Amino acid sequence: MMQLALLILFCLLPAAWGAPDEAAGRVVTVVSGDSLGIEMIVSDPRTNYIDSIKLADIDAPSTVTSEGKASKAYAVSLLKNKTVYLDIDDNISQCRNQWSELICVVYLMDEDYQPIWPPVNRIMVDEGYAVLHDDAGNEFNASDWWVQPSLPLSGDNRDRLRARLEPSDLESQLNESSWQAQPPQDSNEVSILKKSRASGGYVIGYHNR
Repeated sequence: MMQLALLILFCLLPAAWGAPDEAAGRVVTVVSGDSLGIEMIVSDPRTNYIDSIKLADIDAPSTVTSEGKASKAYAVSLLKNKTVYLDIDDNISQCRNQWSELICVVYLMDEDYQPIWPPVNRIMVDEGYAVLHDDAGNEFNASDWWVQPSLPLSGDNRDRLRARLEPSDLESQLNESSWQAQPPQDSNEVSILKKSRASGGYVIGYHNR
């Protein structure tokens, strides 16, 4: 009976929470308090290997202002080099804005690869580094971010992510052996975001360290 009740409750959860783990990746660049560069680990048909992300339904100050610099610095401390889950907007064509950024709700994860509540979008607002701007054109209802879910967030891609991030038994044995594999030739390259003079948007590329 309890399992049936939990199943019914799960079905009644607001649709705006969506699937928090449609994709997962590492934050390689923080452009501002609401824009990120993500290197995908678990991809989605809508994502690129390295992609630009806009945090849905929030606006951070411009980075030319002192407030914007503080917002970016906080986002760096919270997110840089962290692995995060992405809930991608399903309503907008190609799921992107005019600057080709994916519109997403972003979640940090715990040591068991479970999405952590609340989403990063809400955290930025709660900490005073962004303001709420609930866009009726996307699938998300930002007011739901302040309603604690009755059940743990799903983590359907946890096994895929774990397989990518944790070494297999064979890899562990090889790492413990006397020889070491050679690094790839491009190991000195890092991914960056560059501002396009033509569009004003951000283009992702690589450069040597």
